[in-house]
Amino acid sequence: MNDLIKYLTLSDPNVRYVALAILLLGGVSGAVGTFNFLRKKTLIGETVAHSMLPGVLIAFMLSGVKNPIYLIIGAAVSGWLSIWVVDYITRHSKIKGDSALAIVLSSFFGLGIVMLTIIQRVYVKEQSGLDHYIFGNAAAMSPEDSMVFGAVSLIVLFVVVRYYFSLKTVVFNQDFAQSVGINTKWIETVIRFITIISISVGIKAVGIVMMSALLIIPPTAARFWTDNLGRMLFVSGVFGALSGWLGAYISYSYSSMPTGPWTIVMISVIAFVSMMFAPKKGVVFQRWSKLLVKRRMNEENLLKTAVQLEVRGQGKLFNRRSISTRQFFDQRLWNRTIKRLRRKGMIKKVHTGYTLSTEGRAIGAEIDRRHKIWEVYLQRRMQMSVHLVHDEADTMEHFLTPEIEAEILKELGLCSRFNPLLEIHEIVPEGA
Repeated sequence: MNDLIKYLTLSDPNVRYVALAILLLGGVSGAVGTFNFLRKKTLIGETVAHSMLPGVLIAFMLSGVKNPIYLIIGAAVSGWLSIWVVDYITRHSKIKGDSALAIVLSSFFGLGIVMLTIIQRVYVKEQSGLDHYIFGNAAAMSPEDSMVFGAVSLIVLFVVVRYYFSLKTVVFNQDFAQSVGINTKWIETVIRFITIISISVGIKAVGIVMMSALLIIPPTAARFWTDNLGRMLFVSGVFGALSGWLGAYISYSYSSMPTGPWTIVMISVIAFVSMMFAPKKGVVFQRWSKLLVKRRMNEENLLKTAVQLEVRGQGKLFNRRSISTRQFFDQRLWNRTIKRLRRKGMIKKVHTGYTLSTEGRAIGAEIDRRHKIWEVYLQRRMQMSVHLVHDEADTMEHFLTPEIEAEILKELGLCSRFNPLLEIHEIVPEGA
């Protein structure tokens, strides 16, 4: 508990630098990654991150010091060069974009590893810590690093706010953006710029290998929660910042734990929880929704069939055997459906059978009417054989809303009081 209080109050200067830096990095990376994620260009972040290693090492060799400003500039130049090389390859050869990204990524990173090996032999003392750019070392963050992170965060925030509507238009519809006069090439450059500077400052904290995860996973998780770009930018940034905050806390509480990898583990957990439990798009919600739809269809099928039996003079009492002559229910499904309908007051138990309540009969009759209207539509408008329309209507009847029904009747030139009872079933018996 003391560690948690000390961490939350940021009373320890070392904790303050690391926690604030990784929080800013996570937030900025999550927001910036959203644009590449929506443009389906997430591998750009992976390529740029791996391609920055040669730039960092060249900057060190030219300056002779490990000044974070020099190293960031070197990383940014190398990252920008990698994107230019990818574009050049795709424009002047038959190599596709994903292959070009893989070629540039492996080539630049391989060159960086070779250069790092040489530097470790030549610069024995001065090179200490350069290998942290590969796997990250947030614990070594200095006040200067935190200031750089803060400055980059402000720059990215300004750029996103300044060009928000242009970014939004280009991301979702580049052709439309060009038609309304937006300079799409400039906006593409803006997206590359904020991507590169975000990665440049982040590779020291989480490393070249894992930096791309901070650009890809937060927007992936945020996509499960919203369809709005503004909200997605915010949620993605919050997820990235939260993962950084939690990763730094674990690293602080357990001295042997690295901050960068734990940050990636935390954002991966957030992404998994989002995938499973997010409303509307989560796996659990979708499966539950499908179960509810299936239950509703079974209930409506039973009510509809009971009404059909009444209309055909087979009495108001029904049981599983009589219902199954037109709509099959196994014993387990029958018991569950009957139990739910009784609880809802749609049917009543009468001796050895069941009978419809007033509400249940009205719902069953409405479902039967929708079924027949769809059959009429399929026969008249789609020219479908009368022998085939019943099976098609059996599914559609559950999703035919009043609005769709009104459109169908209007298209067929029929009034809202149209009774299709004899329209098609004089031609062919239902279920034939």
